[in-house]
Amino acid sequence: MPPINPADLRQELLAAFEVEYREHLSVVRAGLGAARRGERADLKDIFRRLHSLKGAARAVDLPEVESRAHELEAQMASVIEAGRGLSRDRIAVLENGLDKVEAVIETAFNGADAEPGPAVARDEPAHGYLRIEAVQVTDLIVAATQLAQAVERQDGLQHRLAGIEAVVRRARRVIEPLLSGGNASPQLAELASELSQAVRQSALMRHDLRDSSWALDEALRRVRDDVDRMSLVPAETIFGPMARMVRDIARDEGVEAEPDFLGLGLQADRRVLQALKDPVLQLLRNAIGHGSETAARRRARGLPPATRITLALRSGGGMLTVRVTDDGPGPDLASIRARAVERGLLTEAAGRQASTDQLLALVFEPGFSTRAAVGQLSGRGMGLSIVAEAARSLGGSARMMMAAQTAKAQAGRGQGATVEISVPLLVARQYAVLLDFADVTVAIPAASLVRLLRVPVAQIEPLAGQMCVRIDGPANQRLAPVAVLGDLLGMGRSSLPVHDGHVKLAVIQTGVMNQRLALAVDHFQDARRFLSHSADLVGLDTELVAGLVMITSGLPAALLSPDGLMSRWGRLGGWSGEAGTAETIAEDEVDIVRTILVVDDSITSRTLEKSILEAHGYRVLVAVDGMEALDVLRRVGTRRLDQDEASIGGIDLVLADVEMPRMDGLTLLRTMKGDTALKDTPVIIMTSRNAADDIRRGLDLGASAYIAKQSFDQQDLLGAIGRLL
Repeated sequence: MPPINPADLRQELLAAFEVEYREHLSVVRAGLGAARRGERADLKDIFRRLHSLKGAARAVDLPEVESRAHELEAQMASVIEAGRGLSRDRIAVLENGLDKVEAVIETAFNGADAEPGPAVARDEPAHGYLRIEAVQVTDLIVAATQLAQAVERQDGLQHRLAGIEAVVRRARRVIEPLLSGGNASPQLAELASELSQAVRQSALMRHDLRDSSWALDEALRRVRDDVDRMSLVPAETIFGPMARMVRDIARDEGVEAEPDFLGLGLQADRRVLQALKDPVLQLLRNAIGHGSETAARRRARGLPPATRITLALRSGGGMLTVRVTDDGPGPDLASIRARAVERGLLTEAAGRQASTDQLLALVFEPGFSTRAAVGQLSGRGMGLSIVAEAARSLGGSARMMMAAQTAKAQAGRGQGATVEISVPLLVARQYAVLLDFADVTVAIPAASLVRLLRVPVAQIEPLAGQMCVRIDGPANQRLAPVAVLGDLLGMGRSSLPVHDGHVKLAVIQTGVMNQRLALAVDHFQDARRFLSHSADLVGLDTELVAGLVMITSGLPAALLSPDGLMSRWGRLGGWSGEAGTAETIAEDEVDIVRTILVVDDSITSRTLEKSILEAHGYRVLVAVDGMEALDVLRRVGTRRLDQDEASIGGIDLVLADVEMPRMDGLTLLRTMKGDTALKDTPVIIMTSRNAADDIRRGLDLGASAYIAKQSFDQQDLLGAIGRLL
């Protein structure tokens, strides 16, 4: 056995220490943050973490880290012995101590006297025994998705084999009367025997193919889960060190700031987190530059001396949401309105009528700033436009809100501002909806879809020379302009696609201006997660195309850019900045307990779906078939347009199987769409019937989404529900 190289051993120890110290610091910071918010903090666990950090530093010969960890450990010991809990001053001292520990460690890793660096990159700590390049993970995701498409095609082979078997059986039945007469030739008898053998062999092959497909499905599911785990890393590895930066910048600006980072244990695609690193850094700097005030001014307003700056991450429906909130004075809407008019983004009339959401959307325009002078942190007007562009490049969006209007606002604090970025958790797969116009199939990112509608052509009405449709929302109605998809794609002037007196509309919303546009199409084809390639990777650089998705046939479909579609529509004669005159102002964001009715005759399926939904905060009712579902819907009711959204009202969405006794899911869907009181309630069909004709039939009847049980992914289900509610 060859001797161990001391340099290699130290590199391994440093790599292991990097993972360990990040975990310890993350837990300690979370505990201190909880104590600062007045929540219960496990002081003994904080003490144990600091003690373990001291020992780990000793193991890798980092004496200064060991010494500082010892000091922090001693402070925690005195707190525990005194039994008085953590004061705000003590928390600040401990946080500053942690910042110094982190600075010493970074110097040890990156300083001139250090070894050539740990075995892993700074933003990519080791998470196992093997280092894997990000591109290798991407290639593996692509291969797994292509394999999934091949497995899906096996279902078609089973149907074709069953068809061949049926043909052979019919041929055998035609020959049987000839055999019974006693005059059959030996050749005919031999043919009958061969046909019987073919039926038996076909049945065996179909049985083997079914077992093989099931085994492949299970293996593929495990591979996909493993690949996802390989590509996911904790958000703390990217965003954790930014808390110290917030305090340092605030001190340099002569103000006090209390960073409060939540949800850093959440895991997301490494590339997504890396792409969000600079935008989040910009938002934190903006929160200091625009949201912080001197301690004296805050005290005069009855606020704590330090500005609370919160970075909160959460996931759901395959999406990652990042919010940066401050409790400062909040956006100056009057200044935003004046600046927008000055730059020609709004007319005077449009400025007076613009809603709060529309004004706040303008801050993402390149070069837009309300600051009179350029400072170290703000004034150039490029920061938020970079944030919006980064979100769009990942297939997501960015928006600003008044913090006091959000569900998490705290009484007694400033008006504040919140910027929210929402992007897919995984960049190699894109949840999208396929749309058909004429012979062209395209995809729209599901995160940008507001509604899928099938409306009578009479409901499309003219307004200011533009076709419009009225969209019923949960608490209000909004008018959205209607554009024929073929016109936007440059297919020539196309008439409104009317089928059986109805028009199918895919309503999209842009990420910056929050405008809505209803795209008139021929068919809603499919809605699920697709293998995707960005426009940059495949050499595309057009206004309309954001990338490609690979559909079941193995052929690519263009993934359209909602912002590009909106811009193209505007140049073709759509509304400009005065589009907001056709919309009502949405109500403030509130916490809502959504109610879902699960309809399935299988107790196993009902239990599974109910547990998934309840685990994600939904209120769930159940029914065993369509008849019982109608009874529940009419007894409990659906959430009315004029109902208080904050209350626990009626049913918001129905999740239904197809094959059920008494009344199947499609009949339930048809009945609901014919009932004035139920027609606007979204319905998701989830069934084992996943043939293209079945999917198209369900969507044509008005289903909001169609999910196949064979390829069931709870993130797909939650994503579909999240977009509809």
